[in-house]
Amino acid sequence: MPRKREQRQHRGVFERAKGSGIWWIRFVDVDGKRKAKCVGTFGDAVDLYEANRVRIRRGRLADDVPSSSGVKISALCDTALAYSNSRHKDTRNFKQRIEVIRAKFGNRVADSLLPSEVQVWLDGQGWTPGTRNRYRACFSKLLQLGVRDRRVKHNAARDVPQITESAGRLRFLSHEEEEKIRHGLEPCYSQQLDIALNTGMRKGEQFSLGWDEIDFERREVHLSQTKNGSSRTVKLNSVALAALRDVQSLHSQIGLSEDDRLFINSKGVPIADPREWFSSACERAGVKGVTWHTLRHTFASRLVMSGVDLRTVQDLMGHKTQAMTVRYAHLSETHKEDALEKITRKQPSGK
Repeated sequence: MPRKREQRQHRGVFERAKGSGIWWIRFVDVDGKRKAKCVGTFGDAVDLYEANRVRIRRGRLADDVPSSSGVKISALCDTALAYSNSRHKDTRNFKQRIEVIRAKFGNRVADSLLPSEVQVWLDGQGWTPGTRNRYRACFSKLLQLGVRDRRVKHNAARDVPQITESAGRLRFLSHEEEEKIRHGLEPCYSQQLDIALNTGMRKGEQFSLGWDEIDFERREVHLSQTKNGSSRTVKLNSVALAALRDVQSLHSQIGLSEDDRLFINSKGVPIADPREWFSSACERAGVKGVTWHTLRHTFASRLVMSGVDLRTVQDLMGHKTQAMTVRYAHLSETHKEDALEKITRKQPSGK
């Protein structure tokens, strides 16, 4: 007959009702959640607790325990940043997300990550659905690059589902709001505003432009790399073309080289971000709830409200799918009414 194991204090093992003789175990599972399980005798509870510790350790290494078995997340972060720098013009947000991931998981071996860990972390940050999905995509990308280079066996973030994002408010500028913002602006800032409102370029696209990407004769801008990683051509109307001519003239007056950034501040210094002057102008004008991206929404909204078909708007915006463009469809009620009238038949005379 086996000898009964001596009952004493053991980490993670407890008697929920003192003196009941029924023992439980308490542990943090691989998904990061605290759990409790009824086992029975003290000896069985101790055995299961120790076996569970081994199982969890094999499935998940602690964040602060270094390991030489496999590539670390930190190394993959470096690879992802190099990849982004060579393919995207606006890397600021991607880099920010990479560094947040590095701070949390940098010392982890990539193949020790479980999808449940990634999901628990993403869901626990208090981010909006959109921000949470962007971090999930960033995490998946750096692991995907590791799988591509055969440094990682599986992409744990890929198996984490995205969550539904709210369409949000479609904010665009009225002509009155635009005039208020323009009031008192330096010419260099008016030029930047003209180009944004008449091309719909994203901020990163516009403020990373080089002169070699502008074709004045064909009235177009060729963006070799966009947010989506693909190239596209942006057509220039008369206002955008005139604004770029003025920028070119300003460059000559100041004596800037062709390698300098196109857009400058009021002191003649090239800038990569209009946030500072634009925020101040909106504040002075009393226009709220507006960011630079609102100008891109304004460009699309005005096209739709002028009767331009959605397929053309999609091309001008550089949207990969029409689903992104359909959000603007409700803005042209008059256009819908005109479309409905096209299927009506004239009534016979005399009726």
